[in-house]
Amino acid sequence: MIKNEQWPVKHLMSKIQNKEIFKPKFQRKRKWDILPTKENTPSEKNYILFLEKEHNSVHPITFGQIGDSFSNIDGNNRINAIAHYLQEPFCLFPERLDDIFTFIDATFENKDVQHHIKDIIKKFNYNDIVTFKYNKYFESIGEKQFYNEHLKQKRDEFECEFEKLARAFKINNEDRFDYIVKINVNLFEGYTTDELCEIFEDINKYNSKLTEVELLACRLYNVNDFEITEPIMKAAITENLKEFYMNRKEDEVLPCYVHDEKEDKLNAYDFMIGFQKYCSKQCKMIHEAESDSLPLFFKLYKILYKGSIDTSFTTDHIDQFIELINQTIIILNKIYSTIFMEKLVGSSKIMDACNKKIDTLKARQIYLIIVAIIGYIHKGEEETTMLHSIEKCILFHFFVNDIHDKETRERYRLYDVLPYESGAKQFETVIEKTYRTPSLISEKIKKEHMNDVLMILVKENCKDKVFDIRSNGKDKVDKRRSRKFFEKALLYYFYKNKIPVQFLKYNYWIEHICPFSCSWENEIDIDRLGNIIPIIDELNGKRGNKHISEYKKNDRLKFMNYMKDIIPTEVMYNQIVSHQEKKPHIAHSDQFNMMCERNEQTLINTFVDLLF
Repeated sequence: MIKNEQWPVKHLMSKIQNKEIFKPKFQRKRKWDILPTKENTPSEKNYILFLEKEHNSVHPITFGQIGDSFSNIDGNNRINAIAHYLQEPFCLFPERLDDIFTFIDATFENKDVQHHIKDIIKKFNYNDIVTFKYNKYFESIGEKQFYNEHLKQKRDEFECEFEKLARAFKINNEDRFDYIVKINVNLFEGYTTDELCEIFEDINKYNSKLTEVELLACRLYNVNDFEITEPIMKAAITENLKEFYMNRKEDEVLPCYVHDEKEDKLNAYDFMIGFQKYCSKQCKMIHEAESDSLPLFFKLYKILYKGSIDTSFTTDHIDQFIELINQTIIILNKIYSTIFMEKLVGSSKIMDACNKKIDTLKARQIYLIIVAIIGYIHKGEEETTMLHSIEKCILFHFFVNDIHDKETRERYRLYDVLPYESGAKQFETVIEKTYRTPSLISEKIKKEHMNDVLMILVKENCKDKVFDIRSNGKDKVDKRRSRKFFEKALLYYFYKNKIPVQFLKYNYWIEHICPFSCSWENEIDIDRLGNIIPIIDELNGKRGNKHISEYKKNDRLKFMNYMKDIIPTEVMYNQIVSHQEKKPHIAHSDQFNMMCERNEQTLINTFVDLLF
């Protein structure tokens, strides 16, 4: 049976307060903003304004009635808006405080008294406002002494202001919102939970209210004819699923579904959400499932197991999928460690290539990378080949994206397979091709392309300047630049090729070969890549702005023996820098630039040779 009723808001709220209404598992999390942010975007405030104007909800809220309880099938955002308004009205209408706050400021000189009264008023619920009794209220909340000392003598003026406030929250200045506003309600009686789930899907799928993943929550609600055979993995997925549903309870006015592993069998949606959440904790390149777009693992599953998604969830497929994703995570973590320098454990981690760089990879780019890895695994490709291919792909993408000149950047993007703004159909074609032929992920990137892109970045980042002195006698160039990702990558790859592993545990600092405090002739860039080296901290502090030979005097670890490709000989250094005065001086800018260019090419050659 389906019944149509009208409930006053007060009746709806009494059922919420008595916990007679609950939010079922398949119902989505509240999404509305509290205050309007964009035109045509729903918000709690606009909905309350609509109800104040029309006195009626017009569109019904739908419940499945199960005994004395009501399962909210449709209208979760509206219910939350109404409850929020009645519980915290000033969150939705902060401007209605303006007049009374102006009155408080004009009435009391003491700032602490002003703030205290305002804090009390901001906590009013709707009923407090419309039924306010001046002395009784402050006594009821334990503020009798404060009332007697500061408010009692102002009672007449305050009561007038509170009456104005109450009228602002009444409809037509006289009727209570929760009494006069009626909510249209559809009641589905005698329906099973499965049938209510179908109703929820049918109500929303034709008007685009539900995202693709929210529709899947309905569609896969009863797809549970499978098992996760590995007990440890099953327990891990279940724990992450519990966390997912607990997070969905935040800011919800209705009691929400909580996963009970003893009572509730995992369905296909639960498995996908819980497994992706678990994997996001194992690998920084995998993110938790989002509610607005189809989660990564659903996309991967559709590629691997063709046909209807609701019939493809079998125990064999689930076990295969778990094993394949776990293999993929091992590869991703090795790639992440290689590119983002996690092997450096020194506390300063000066060569840490800004792990935020990983956040520049879009969801579809990570999707394509994972598809390539899965394609390689299916073909039985050797791990080293796989790692090199993905490593080249990601690094080349980062480097090309950092080219400042737009025309040059677009020219080299022709060799970058990771998509930028391709259409959905075009992207799916790329996905299918990469799955069948994973080498496509990097086969366009040639050695000369990588070399050229890095040379472009080095030149773009070289900022020649004349040496200048401020009026206070200090150098104008007195702030070291932040190092770019490509610079850190080049230095790191050089170090891991040239420096023994035991040195990677030390703290490193960026040091200048020719001191940063140098003065110079002509125009040079004292802070360019070719003039810097990461150096272990115990050597860094002992040199200061002295001669390069200071390193050898203090090098008990013999670290400098491994830096011969970068550090010039003392003879070469003396041709560039003079230490005759207190302040070092670059006497030959041409020699300085030659040293830098040679070092930069050495770094690039080492990097490119390692990748190709």
